[in-house]
Parts: sequence; structure tokens; C-alpha cells
Amino acid sequence: MSEIKENFFENNALFKFDTYSCDMVTDVIHTSPNEEPSYNYKISANSLKPITLAYAPKQGLVRINKITGSIEESNILGRFISLCDKPEKELIKFMNDNGFIFPVEIDNYETIKKEELLNILTRLKLTVELMSNISSIKKDYHKIVLSIINLLFYRPVEFTTDSMQSTYTTHHYDYVDLLKSSGDTLSDKRKQQEFNSDVYTIENDTIFPNYEINIADYNDIICSAIPSIFKNIMCLYVGLDSKNTIERKITDVLYHSLKECKSLESFGNTKNSLKNISDNFQKTIIDVAKYIIGEEINSNLNRIYPVYNMDKITPSWKIDDLLSALYFSIFYLNSELELYRQCANPRCSKWFLVRTTTTKKKYCSQECCNRVTQDKYRKNKRIEEKKKKSV
Repeated sequence: MSEIKENFFENNALFKFDTYSCDMVTDVIHTSPNEEPSYNYKISANSLKPITLAYAPKQGLVRINKITGSIEESNILGRFISLCDKPEKELIKFMNDNGFIFPVEIDNYETIKKEELLNILTRLKLTVELMSNISSIKKDYHKIVLSIINLLFYRPVEFTTDSMQSTYTTHHYDYVDLLKSSGDTLSDKRKQQEFNSDVYTIENDTIFPNYEINIADYNDIICSAIPSIFKNIMCLYVGLDSKNTIERKITDVLYHSLKECKSLESFGNTKNSLKNISDNFQKTIIDVAKYIIGEEINSNLNRIYPVYNMDKITPSWKIDDLLSALYFSIFYLNSELELYRQCANPRCSKWFLVRTTTTKKKYCSQECCNRVTQDKYRKNKRIEEKKKKSV
């Protein structure tokens, strides 16, 4: 028998998580001849295939062999978040390989709507993407703000199974409630400014102190009959009295990012609109991004708690589900040293760990690098052949 050189489970793992593989199938529901069908996933745990996942620095979350301690699959998180851009069969294969994201029954099917699972998956991807973007040497502030917006306003999901101890709920931001409740009723200070001047002066703006808004422009937007979140943002921007709080910073980032396009949709369809912004604007965007990342991660760690192993006299963690393990792997990530980057091979698009200072590594593997090189070679060859035929 060959000697095991390194037991990942024994020597490296900061935490481990035991689960089962699952059987996952797609259930197509036709409700009416004139309506598009809806899609659900049916999932059942496979008790004949126990799984152990573990995490270690520079390795990420991996699946390990419980007998030998060797790695069976690496970069579980990177594979999972790449499924947003993959065919459905790859999502099903991932679940069958690594188990469902929540505990499910062994003998019975549990049901989750397809859009709910994709919502949960996308939020995790957005969180990782936002962490990577703010840790990059060359930052794309438009992309960072877009991720902030997507996480703030993403449709909430509640989900439970018969095996779960409580209902899972995606994170809800109190700021969204504050935004929705903002009205166009002006404070006495603003009314006085309106009486004395043609502008409102926003003294507590954290990006541009004493920023001025033309009152006529403000009224045009507030009185518009077209529903828009930007109306609420503008009302809150003018009416919020707090200073240097996260609510103030979020409001300032949203207002100054959207003031030209005046809608979330238009901002999402533009590129590099925040290319040349002040250092203070950049800093405030990063402050808000860090807050959003913290909220997303912390809200997904409440199903993890410490336990003490009396046999080994060592501390450890009790983890209830795969989704918690995935977020816990982000929790342990040192963003100053490493970040996730999406593979530049369009046929792969897997996210992989790299050092923060590394700018040249664009592919998750040499295989992906070779494939792209071969594709470029074949494309150039076809172009040359067409040129020869046209002569």
C-alpha cells in the first residue's frame, strides 16, 4: 500500500462539514396550455454516499476522502458560483457530487423552485465578486456599485425543508425599508433654504460636503408620474439628517452614482460611468461595499456554532448545511492576500483563488489556457484561409 504523504483532513482543515450526496431532478409543471411551464427541483439525500467537506487556507473548500484524507475535488466554492453561467445539468451534477445546500430528507423528495435556488446562488456569487472587485489592484467602481445595488435590492427568498431546524431567509437590508418610507415632506431647514435660495445645500454629504441641488430640478423628479427608486433616493438624500452613518454613506453613493441616469436599470446598462471620480468618492464606495459584504456573510453564519472536541482537546465548529460551509469559506478568506477571479476561458468561467498582487494569472488551469490559445490559433487560421481564397 502506498504511503499517504499528506492527510488534508488531519493537518490542514480549519473546519469540516459532513453531509450526504443527493439525488436531484427537474420537475416541469404545466399549469395552463397558454402559460409557460414552471420548474421545480426535487431533492433527496443519498445516505449511501456520505461526503466530507473541509476548508484550509490557500486551498478553499474541498471535498476529501474520509478514509485516506486525500482531496477528491478542490475549489468547491469556485465551481458553485460559476454555475450561474452553466447549463442546468451542471448544477444538478454539482448537487449530486457535493450534496444539497440545505439538509433534505433521505426517503422523500423535498421541493425548491428553480428561481429560488438561482437567487441564493447568485447572491453568493455577487458577494464573492464584490470582495474580489474591492481587493483588486485596478478597481472598477462602476462594477462595485452595481454589485452593491444588486445585493441591496435583490428579491428576497424564504426556504425550508422538513430536515431544517428553521426557515432560511436571504438577508434583508433595513436600509431598503428606510428608502421605501422616505417621503417628499421637507424639514423646516429645507423649507427655509427653499425660501431663501434656489438650491438645497446638503451639508452632511459624506462625499461632497455642502453639495447643492437645484430646487427646480429636485421638484421635476419628485413630481414626475413615472415610478422610480431614484425618487426615493433623492428624497432620502435631501431629507436624511444623520451624518457619517452607513445610511448616509449608502444614500450618498447611490445618489451620486445614479444622478445622471436616474434609474437602476439605466445604470446597469452603462459602463465606466464612474471612471474618473474623486478619491473621497472611491473611499466611500469601498466603505459601503465592505458593509454589504459583512452583512451578507454574517447573516449566513447564524447556523454555525463552536463546539469543543473532548477527545482531541481541540476547538471545532458545528455546521448544519453546505450553504453555511460555503459562506464560512469566504469568512476565512484573507482578502488582503488572496481573492477569487473568474477564469478567462469562456467555456469554463470557473472562479479560482489567486494572490491579490497577481495580475497576469487569467486562467484557472493550464488546460484552460491551452484551450484558449488553440481557439485563437484556429480562428486566426480560418481568417488567413478566407483571405487566401478571396485573393
